[in-house]
Amino acid sequence: MKMKLKNLRNLRDAAIFLKVLSAGLVIAGYAFLSVWCCNWLLKNDYPKILAFLVIPVIIIFGIWQGYLFLKNNGSNKK
Repeated sequence: MKMKLKNLRNLRDAAIFLKVLSAGLVIAGYAFLSVWCCNWLLKNDYPKILAFLVIPVIIIFGIWQGYLFLKNNGSNKK
């Protein structure tokens, strides 16, 4: 019985670790998207202020998405 509980704890810990890792990859993806959008805007002669404001806006949105992903524990409670 104790062995089963220990295995379940290990699986739960692994699932939590993978969820945090996935949230980090989501944020990193948004950071990459922000840099790509900035380069695209600069290449197509958009105003520089717009191009450089895109970076923090998209990264903040990505952090918010990562937070929502971590906050959701799989239950559909409202």
